Amino acid sequence: MKICHSMLAGAGFLAMSCIPGLAQEVKGLPGSPDATITIDGKQLPQADPRFGGVINQKASESQPWWAPRIAPPQGAPNVLLIMTDDVGFGAPGTFGGVVPTPALDRIANEGLRFTNFHSTSLCSPSRAALITGRNHHVAGFGVVGEMATGYPGYNSIIRKENGTIGTILRDHGYATSWFGKNHNTPFYQSSQAGPFDQWPSGMGFEYFYGFVGGDASQWQPNLFRNTTAIYPFEGKPDWNLTTAMADDAIQYMTQLKEIAPDKPFLVYYVPGGTHAPHHPTPEWIKKIGDMHLFDEGWNKLRETIFANQKRLGIMPENAKLTPWPKELPEWDTLNLEQKKLLIKQADVYGAYLAYTDNEIGRVIQAVDDLGERDNTLIIYISGDNGASAEGMVNGTPNEFTTFNGVPVPVKDQYLWYEFWGSDRTFPHFSAGWAWAMGTPFKWMKQVPSHFGGTAQGMAMSWLGHIVDAGGIRRQFHHFIDIVPTILEATGITAPDTINGIQQRPFDGVSMMYTWDKANAKAPSTRKTQYFEMLGNRAIYHDGWVAATTPATLPWELSAKTPPDVISGYKWELYNVKDDPTQFDDLAAKMPDKLKEMQALFYSEAAKHDVLPLDNSTLARWNAPRPSLTAGRAEFTYSGELSGVPASAAPKILDKSYSITAEVEIPEGGAEGMIVTEGGRFGGYGLFLSKGELGFGSGKVVFLYNLLDLKRTTWEGPTLDAGKHTIVFDFKSDGPALGQGGTGILTVDGKEVVRNSLDHTTPITFPEDESFDVGLDTRSGVAMIEYRYDPPFRFTGKIDKLTFKLSEQPTAKP
Repeated sequence: MKICHSMLAGAGFLAMSCIPGLAQEVKGLPGSPDATITIDGKQLPQADPRFGGVINQKASESQPWWAPRIAPPQGAPNVLLIMTDDVGFGAPGTFGGVVPTPALDRIANEGLRFTNFHSTSLCSPSRAALITGRNHHVAGFGVVGEMATGYPGYNSIIRKENGTIGTILRDHGYATSWFGKNHNTPFYQSSQAGPFDQWPSGMGFEYFYGFVGGDASQWQPNLFRNTTAIYPFEGKPDWNLTTAMADDAIQYMTQLKEIAPDKPFLVYYVPGGTHAPHHPTPEWIKKIGDMHLFDEGWNKLRETIFANQKRLGIMPENAKLTPWPKELPEWDTLNLEQKKLLIKQADVYGAYLAYTDNEIGRVIQAVDDLGERDNTLIIYISGDNGASAEGMVNGTPNEFTTFNGVPVPVKDQYLWYEFWGSDRTFPHFSAGWAWAMGTPFKWMKQVPSHFGGTAQGMAMSWLGHIVDAGGIRRQFHHFIDIVPTILEATGITAPDTINGIQQRPFDGVSMMYTWDKANAKAPSTRKTQYFEMLGNRAIYHDGWVAATTPATLPWELSAKTPPDVISGYKWELYNVKDDPTQFDDLAAKMPDKLKEMQALFYSEAAKHDVLPLDNSTLARWNAPRPSLTAGRAEFTYSGELSGVPASAAPKILDKSYSITAEVEIPEGGAEGMIVTEGGRFGGYGLFLSKGELGFGSGKVVFLYNLLDLKRTTWEGPTLDAGKHTIVFDFKSDGPALGQGGTGILTVDGKEVVRNSLDHTTPITFPEDESFDVGLDTRSGVAMIEYRYDPPFRFTGKIDKLTFKLSEQPTAKP
């Protein structure tokens, strides 16, 4: 429909030229304040129309005119896009698991269950694919952001040619929001200095409430509202992000519908559960523990899940349960001490999954309570990749031990047994549980070649539109298919340009054809899909999968030299039409078919920025990348500064350094944090002690926390009123990862204590903590000795704080 000003001429107004760019459906009188328009959306944002009224010398002889407000197509639904984290295919009850997930059940029973839906096998890559509709390398996330490298497919930057679903729906009149995990902001752009175009608000999501990075404590998270750090948990020991996030989303939707009832929303709801740390509330731990779901161990659990999957129709009758790997112990070979700890780990994990689903259920119920249920497309994806093996073989009370390559023996883990899942732990379960949660498939998170790493249960409902209630769909689909599905459901076309930038076509295809009951067994419209992560790879084509055998174990992160990325891998071949669990390897029987599939993989890799292949793991953590600290050896601060991510902080790992604090102490003394990075689960702090009952306060202390396994302290004198200079000087024993060294604490030019570290943190301090000056946010580095409660503000004055880093080369793996 073309709108011209001559439509106003009959009212005695001067006719003018037609309004450019205004097409499709218009509601209300053009030019009036209440007029709306649905745009074709080929160019986003829509260009401003020319003024369509009349301007003379006098207002009384002129005609005002308002540009019509952009509104989505008639009948366009709200979209609630939900995704959990690190959930194996066989974990939730909805897909055969033993953990109750009634919210996921509800969506599946009201709509459809998809049993052949796939991720990329790692967190931020899957999320980039999900919100852009493009393959993860094309979207810049060939690997998690923490391991970004300087190649287009791996630099953790979503290029502007890959506009997100947030941007598209926002520019068509939707209210867009993002709750929970944001693992798609480059680490080197995550500070207060920005830039913010790669934050949710810069990717089309008008409101963000969540955390930035791969994981976060649910008790003291690195939480943001939009781009501002917030600390609602301070002084509230029972506060938990899983509940607080649901509360905030419900408030957001309620407020929106009260203010603008006709404005549809896109709510992208992505909680941290069940990524480590497994942090459910004590009530949920007791509830799941009392059910004794995991007491018989992981081998029996797999059999139970597989039987459930056959009974529910999740797996066809011809499906076979894949064998248990020889690299992981059989349950019956474990002793009682091991079993007790491992059952506790699984109970807390199960509690976290059930708790997360329960809070998602509250959000879904809120949509119902608002009267929006019939007008809301709900997509609930169970996991952004397979279950995680990043707890190593024994599990760990602190996930950052894994990321630093440090296994924790079972007997040592019992120090945390009684409060597993509380804020005193950052826990992760054993790799054995991860394999079991992927039933009936092989492998897990990080492994894209096998469905244990990529198969995700998914449910989708839209009352009145998806009418095959409780139906099961087995068509092969991928995360990149969600954006095209949403656009077809809303009646919105893919834009040609966004902000003048030509858009890359979607790699995904719409799944809406599966909604029709007549298409329940129709062939999949996705014929080909490549997979690659950390050098491991696979290709799907028309019911066949060629896949490499993982050359490194996902539960053994190490700095060992990997095999040659091309020649060092064995390939497997599966006919997944007849063998949906990848049980029977046909590579030896069908070498020609395997070669055909391998050639197809490399063809797809060349098209989608997959090259160059790189199978290094921990080495990529230390890869050079853009940073506000790059090339700097000296840093100066004064006063208070908080919430600075590691990418913008002085990096003291694996080198010599000095910290000099010039402070003023008031009459009566002072206490509090001068500078810190990290927290309970690893890091350091220079502070004046709090003391106990008025005794022992004001002492100079430097504390080094090695992954919550060992704390080493340097204690100096209590400072009198006046100016003082404190220096902590550390000399590393060498450039190797985690090398020890000697630290000297000096006060006012006098050495007061010298101490040694056998080991230092090799790879990373906890990524959900921050660098703080003059206070300590989230959790404290001290535990018993010198314990304090954050924010532990410094009650003196910091005149100048200086870091000097050595010029010795960064440690190499």
